[in-house]
Amino acid sequence: MELKVLTASEGMVLTNGEAYGKAITLGKNDNPENWHEISEAEYEKMQTVIKEQFESEV
Repeated sequence: MELKVLTASEGMVLTNGEAYGKAITLGKNDNPENWHEISEAEYEKMQTVIKEQFESEV
């Protein structure tokens, strides 16, 4: 079985809407079309929102 690895462009982060990373190894049933790039600034903003939501629930 050949592993497929997606690598984000410079200054970008890959996401499928739930997971994030600079390099993603696709699972057996995953597809490259499920992933897209966002800017690092957008990624940081999303992480701040997620952290704030988590802290408000605790």
